[in-house]
Amino acid sequence: MKLSLYHRLSLSLLVVFIVIISVFFVWAEHLEQTTRYESEQHLHLSLAASLARDNPLLQQGAYDHQALKNLFHTLMVLGPAFEFYFVNPSGDILTHSITPSLIKRERIDLKPLIQLTQNQMSLPIYGDDPQHETRQKIFSAAPVFNGSELRGYLYVIVAGERYESAYSRLDSDRQTELSMVMLVGALLFLFIVMLGIFYYFTRPLRRLNRDIQKLKEAGFDKSKISITSWMANSSNEVHQLGVAFEEMVNQINGQLTLLQQSDVQRRELLADISHDLRTPLSSLQGYIEMIAHKGDELSSETRGKYINTVLKNTLQLKLLIDQIFELAHLEGGQVSLNFEGFNLAELLYDVMAKFNLEASAKNIDISVKPSSSYTQVHSDIAKLERVISNLLENAIRHTADNGKIVFAIDEFSENQCRLTIADNGTGIKAEELSYIFDTRYRASNAIQDENKHTGLGLAITKKLLELLKSDIKVQSTLGEGTSFSFNLRRVNH
Repeated sequence: MKLSLYHRLSLSLLVVFIVIISVFFVWAEHLEQTTRYESEQHLHLSLAASLARDNPLLQQGAYDHQALKNLFHTLMVLGPAFEFYFVNPSGDILTHSITPSLIKRERIDLKPLIQLTQNQMSLPIYGDDPQHETRQKIFSAAPVFNGSELRGYLYVIVAGERYESAYSRLDSDRQTELSMVMLVGALLFLFIVMLGIFYYFTRPLRRLNRDIQKLKEAGFDKSKISITSWMANSSNEVHQLGVAFEEMVNQINGQLTLLQQSDVQRRELLADISHDLRTPLSSLQGYIEMIAHKGDELSSETRGKYINTVLKNTLQLKLLIDQIFELAHLEGGQVSLNFEGFNLAELLYDVMAKFNLEASAKNIDISVKPSSSYTQVHSDIAKLERVISNLLENAIRHTADNGKIVFAIDEFSENQCRLTIADNGTGIKAEELSYIFDTRYRASNAIQDENKHTGLGLAITKKLLELLKSDIKVQSTLGEGTSFSFNLRRVNH
């Protein structure tokens, strides 16, 4: 599960706060206790040795345990913080200054005593507490001899139960004061850490905000500024937002570029179309005015000639307007498509029949290869017919008398076929091939016949094929002919 920025900030602060407080508290307690025990043990390090050396009972080998117990009781009255024990060389407790009911163990480990008396370890050294089964406390110890015979050890607990109880009562007040100091220190430290963490986590946000402000000041033109690169696969929401912002900027700039190019093309198209519209309109106006003013003076032959010219210009004007509306409709992207399966060869023969008169007038031979094709395609039949009609009309216009036009169907894969319309006409210069689909572009070697051509046919063809998810390709050799080809989706039964 991915955590949000808020959750990461909250969790980080909580963990840091708990860890710091816990470590500081444990460390402070341990340091205070260790320091206190070390100083107290060091202070009373020679206590047992002094008692063993100065007391007659201990000097004689501690043979009278009852007298020794009375001595321990007297010493404990004088020093309530101490607990006195005498243990034999095996660690058994022989006598002590404690109430018998409080003793929890009858034997202690002698190893710490030996380490203390022989200075084998650094302070503090902890020994067994007879009043507890597992607890250990600091102590002072000294061996007791009878001559050269070791009779046992004088074992003195430095911080006894009474001392610990009194210390605990006083320590509670100190702990309250220390807790307040620690709380203030922890809050101050938390505030500093929080500033650092928020600075770290919000730095990407500041970078993103800076990029947005720079982009705004540059008029949303990415080329004028340098935008931060973000990690595309990061789980950080800010980095994901930065990647989305960068993609959005690229998309916006791309769309602005396309809009600018489209605006330039539209202005050029409008200028060209205005010129083409003005020509037939001016001709219409001139002939109509002539007929209107000199109608009675004109012969029937001249009148009919003028009327035919007016009709031809009217048809040309209608064709131009229809193509302009068709191109605008296609560029608007609001075209509905009706895909269905049909036989491609049948469609080709239908289109050939429509242009039979134009082809026969120039004695052009139009054929389909293979002539008996059963290729089924999945497309919009009306849109595809319009494409083929435009290409065939264009081929007939640019093919000389007695020429040839071939429709070739190539099934190059199970799911795709290619349709090629090839002629042996005038051809197109190589440097002009990349421009022939531009609106209003006419090749330098275009056929100049008695009919005017709008130059929108190939542009409409390309738009229609884009809607049909296909891309048209052209190959041409000047003086030898031209071929247009595009792919269609096959239908397998």
